[in-house]
Amino acid sequence: MSELTGLPDPGASRAVLVGVSDYAPLEKLPAVRNNLKTLREVFTDPELWGLPAAHCVSLPDPTSVDEVLEAVHAAAAEATDALVFYFAGHGLLDERSDLYLALPDAAKDRLHRAVRYDDIRREIVGTARACYSKVAILDCCYSGRALQGGMGGSVELADHARVDGTYLMTASAETSVALAPPGEHYTAFTGALIDKLVRGVPDAPEVLEMDKLFYSVRMDLQAKNFPVPQQRTRNDGKAIALVRNRHRIGPRTAAEPAPAVVRALPRPPAGLEAVLWRRPADLYAEVQALRAHGQAELGEQLLAASAALRADQEAASVIALLGRQGTGEDLRTALTAAALRPPEEVLRIVDALYDWDSPETASRLVRAAGSAGSADAAQLASLLQRRGRAEELVELLNAAFGAARAGGSLIEMVNALWLAGLRGEVDRLIVDASRDLPGADIAALADELRDVGREEVAFGLYARSADAVATRSPMAVAQLCKAMAEAGRAADSAPIAQAFVERARDVGSLLDTATTFWDTGQEPLADLVLTQAAEVLPTPGVTAFATALRRRGREDAAYRVCVRAAGARPAGSVLEITGALRDEGRPVDARKVVEEVATRATAETVAGLLSGCEAGDRRRIFRAAAGRGEEFCAELLAVLGPARPALAREFTDLLAGSVTTHPELIAVVSDRLGLAAKEQMFGSLVEADETQALIGLLAVLPPEDARTLLFLAVRAGKPTLAEILGAVPDDGSARDYLSGQPVERLGTLVGGLRARFPARADAVLSEAAARERGERAIAADVAFLFRSGDAGVGRALLHQALEGRSSTELKSIVATLREHDQPEVLAAMAEWVREFYAWMGSNGDDVLRQLGLRDHTARRTWLSRRRPRDDG
Repeated sequence: MSELTGLPDPGASRAVLVGVSDYAPLEKLPAVRNNLKTLREVFTDPELWGLPAAHCVSLPDPTSVDEVLEAVHAAAAEATDALVFYFAGHGLLDERSDLYLALPDAAKDRLHRAVRYDDIRREIVGTARACYSKVAILDCCYSGRALQGGMGGSVELADHARVDGTYLMTASAETSVALAPPGEHYTAFTGALIDKLVRGVPDAPEVLEMDKLFYSVRMDLQAKNFPVPQQRTRNDGKAIALVRNRHRIGPRTAAEPAPAVVRALPRPPAGLEAVLWRRPADLYAEVQALRAHGQAELGEQLLAASAALRADQEAASVIALLGRQGTGEDLRTALTAAALRPPEEVLRIVDALYDWDSPETASRLVRAAGSAGSADAAQLASLLQRRGRAEELVELLNAAFGAARAGGSLIEMVNALWLAGLRGEVDRLIVDASRDLPGADIAALADELRDVGREEVAFGLYARSADAVATRSPMAVAQLCKAMAEAGRAADSAPIAQAFVERARDVGSLLDTATTFWDTGQEPLADLVLTQAAEVLPTPGVTAFATALRRRGREDAAYRVCVRAAGARPAGSVLEITGALRDEGRPVDARKVVEEVATRATAETVAGLLSGCEAGDRRRIFRAAAGRGEEFCAELLAVLGPARPALAREFTDLLAGSVTTHPELIAVVSDRLGLAAKEQMFGSLVEADETQALIGLLAVLPPEDARTLLFLAVRAGKPTLAEILGAVPDDGSARDYLSGQPVERLGTLVGGLRARFPARADAVLSEAAARERGERAIAADVAFLFRSGDAGVGRALLHQALEGRSSTELKSIVATLREHDQPEVLAAMAEWVREFYAWMGSNGDDVLRQLGLRDHTARRTWLSRRRPRDDG
């Protein structure tokens, strides 16, 4: 910092001033020469900043891009406190809306003769890392209106020229006429800037900060109906100061004084001037007399002049009198006139009204002053703020905003209040004032706020007017969304981007929108466009959009849009998309799309794909479907089973291969299948010959399915029931479950085996009659076989079960058979006993009685012959 408190050290600071006036293809700008000359004088003036002449490089009409970049690079490398870059001339945009600073030979089709602004920005931000204060000032226009529609060039120029971490001020002129009015000594923007640098700014601190300087320049340009400038700032850039405030230190020489403000205050009627100074009561009596004689208009003029011209206390006395005795219209006339007085006088009248014990009338005067004009309202607001009169300040600001909004001068009022230092209060009122505005008006207000650097408030307004903002050009919306995201307001930019994207409904507009977002480095928003395309385009449009993306080098995006479109469409559209991909020589993309769709589409869509695709794709679809879990597999099989049994069989074969890793998948799926499809799946599992996998599956299957799988396995001989039982861990759960299940369908099984594999049929019976299964389970199986018409198999199983068992075990079998009410089975058991003991020379009656089969003995007692009894 220099000895001038708050200013950068001139010895450690640098400035580069570039101006082009002598254009060949473009319109000449002669005033630019004067811009450079005077700005250099300002920066080197010891009373303003005192930059050494060697530290302030001026480049009028540079002939090459290198000349400019070398000067900027050297200054950026040397500066350790402040770096200033200034350019005046034409601004150009390329097809990507990148900003170029036109040199003498530059034109729209000769951008190589212009300095790319990003190169300047790189030097300011990158090379000048050690520099604390960095300022860029651009006084440039487009060649004609380079960007039609949308926010207009002004906002986009500032966005493109933004210098992160520093301060940017830029003109917003879009034509050379607005930039440099004919006959003027300076260009419009720089002329206003020089005026403030040379003359200073009233009510500003001794050191002129860029923010205060900006608002003062802006108000001057507004007053002349010139396009207004914009500012962008980051990291306290608004507080950067380059010069002292000349208004505080006074001119070095006798310069002409600033013109006094001329106020158009009401005057008394001709011939009644003396009445104006009478006592308030006499004055009002004269007004009433004039009315009585039909001269009411003269009376109103007299009241207005009295409130506007008399001394503060006297004016307050007149107003207080009218508040007590006059009509409401008389009081309004006096208050309106008093509000036109200088703000200091208005405040003294307000204080006098409080002395007259008229607080309500004092409040009405404050509100009237708020409606009188932006400059006076802002000055009065500043007085109230400095004196801590918060309630009156709120009244004044509410009235000022209401009047400004009604009169279409809201942004003028905002500027005046900001310049007066009332930023926080103004931000609150902006939000309140915009609640009832149409979306387009809110967006226009937000534009104005951005122009003056009030981005935080502006971004909130943009979010509230998303539909209106979405009607702007793709680049304008993209730049706005980018600026909001960089400021940490991505959530507010989301509705704008969404509304904008939803307006794109055809291939061309979607392509332009996505490309613009990519060009501005906003991949997530470009991805939003892909989703929109997938949803709104017909299937041929999707393939055309994807082709256009690939031609622009966006292969990944083309693939993503195909996947998203295919994932939400019926099978026919998916096949159309993948067919188009193959036709374009992209079989890998087609395969990946099929696989992606199979992982998310409905069972009906997947089934449709399976019916219409090739064998290779079918296998991929089956694998993807299997990976979606048991519920989806069951749904798919339920769709395939009735209509496409061959595909259902192919899928079940694939599922069977997962029995070793996901037995629960088979268990859930089988529960959804019909008997034929279930046996088909179980048959595939048995053919896989995975003993341990089958054992694990039997433990999780429902009982009925476990039995079906068990006997399919036994019938195939891989594995046998004994192998299964032997392999089950003896933990008391799975083994008990298997050994306790009744053997249904045994008759069919044994009958089939006897016809082809008699030995295996006996093995099955032996397994079914194994002692491990328990007498009750075996007896239940025998009863079921007899009851279902398989008496032959039932008898064979019974014989297998009876051999080698003790009398206790046999009695348990008899008891179970009686529970099933199967006398035929009991008779068969009695026959076996007699045959078994016949070779021992006994008819077995004693054994039959011991087993509880007394009715089946050969010799019965007299009592049993007379009276049948229950031998149970």
